[in-house]
Amino acid sequence: MRLTLHRGVSLAVLASARTEAEHHEDLGCSIQGPTSRPVRHAHLPLKQRLAELGPEQSLREAKALIRWMEDTPRYAALCEDSKRRGGRRVLRQDVLFPDASKHKPRILHLRQEEMGLDFPVKVREWPALNELFATLARGATRAELRTLSASSPAVGELLADLSSAGWLVRHEGPFPIPAPGALFVGHNTVLVASQQARVLVDPYFRPASAIDRPDYQPLQPRDIGPVDAVLITHSHGDHFHLGSLLQLPRDTRILVPTVERESLFSTDCVLRLQQLGFTRAESLRWGEERQIGDITVRALPFFGEQPTDGKGLYPGLFNEGNTWLVRTPDFSAAFYADSGHDVRGDMRDVCQQLHQESPVDVLFCGVRGFRLKPLFFGYTTLDAYLVDVPMDELATPQQLMAAPEEALHYGELLGARYVVPCADGGAPWYWREGMGPRYPGYPGEPVSGASTLDENPDADPYPERLQQVRRQVGHGPQALLLRPGESLGWRGRRAPEILRQPGFTWPFGRLPSRHSGSSPLRVL
Repeated sequence: MRLTLHRGVSLAVLASARTEAEHHEDLGCSIQGPTSRPVRHAHLPLKQRLAELGPEQSLREAKALIRWMEDTPRYAALCEDSKRRGGRRVLRQDVLFPDASKHKPRILHLRQEEMGLDFPVKVREWPALNELFATLARGATRAELRTLSASSPAVGELLADLSSAGWLVRHEGPFPIPAPGALFVGHNTVLVASQQARVLVDPYFRPASAIDRPDYQPLQPRDIGPVDAVLITHSHGDHFHLGSLLQLPRDTRILVPTVERESLFSTDCVLRLQQLGFTRAESLRWGEERQIGDITVRALPFFGEQPTDGKGLYPGLFNEGNTWLVRTPDFSAAFYADSGHDVRGDMRDVCQQLHQESPVDVLFCGVRGFRLKPLFFGYTTLDAYLVDVPMDELATPQQLMAAPEEALHYGELLGARYVVPCADGGAPWYWREGMGPRYPGYPGEPVSGASTLDENPDADPYPERLQQVRRQVGHGPQALLLRPGESLGWRGRRAPEILRQPGFTWPFGRLPSRHSGSSPLRVL
């Protein structure tokens, strides 16, 4: 019998775990990780004041509120004396670009529901723990676990804890994934499979809950099987998640954006992966290509998801990222995640350039829009972004990402046959963590502070909105809605088939028919 990790257990890599808040600071996450902690703490008085005043009065007094916050002792301590830029006090360089070696992976946090385990890890022990979880993901024999325990006291201790907690269960093996094809795991996680290789985009595996339906569960590494390479779009925690990556073999090729120096908005992904023992992490600049078996991957520009869609206060301070083009012998796919436009460029231009080279079959693109007034960034995961917003932009709505209209337009410019909405949850296990809209029948409650709205049109629209827009405009690529657990089986130039796997089949209702669109695809 082979053993694997219980489906309800999540992994997180932390720099510290002294407080409850630090348990949510994944080391790889730039905007919510330990690097941004001083800024987020300095914003707390402002958030409290906004809650007291309410939205309308807060917007009227936006400039005065920011001046007041910047004079509080905690915020003032982060600033360069009394210098100002764009009406804002200037932060010190070591706050904007902190020493990357200051925070190291020191804690492995494991959790199932309300039961958590903080496991201290020394620097030299991470590779052995990485090997343990990668072995469990493919199914470990008891002999293999004994060998791993003998090789590292830390592994032996952790295995004893896992066994005592009941977190080791029978491994049933991965399920078949069509090749050529693409499996939608959920959020922005997609597995592209050819006849020779498998490439995984933005692995972000979430735990199952006791309240989840037994006939619809979140996918885990144990379900999808081996991968040959991983592509990372950017270093936000729902795209670059070290706890998920820790379950892949150390010699997995992991291609990430180039980050010249770690900042408040961008994690040095290569450094963080090497700290965990990964041996084949590589940063790619825009335009660079790599071959993975018979799959070609190319790093494309990532424009969008910056503090504003105009010019910020600090030159060189950006949420660095790559969008990706993946070409197999049978089909091609582009992955745009949370992109849109910013002061450096527009994804429309990227689309036009790619189309001149060769059309793309399917575009996976976020549709959130994220039309927000920066004054209220503190109520989102983009809290740290507020530091880079000029005083005159505080109350002006910014569109940080593509909305359904832009996503469909990108697909048309690419010459794509299909556009798939993604990068906004898509299932109960994401919604409970504050990502995506809620469908009737979703179990549970969202995390504290997350929206209780079923749909927030400005930040978490239903993916069916893409189909609605397509029906309204009457031209362009088809809007293809995939649920987590569904695959596209792609053979030749025929329409792909939507394939479903027992145990991972969408059980919830769709929106009323007026919001849904027809699909030309065969559903099996």
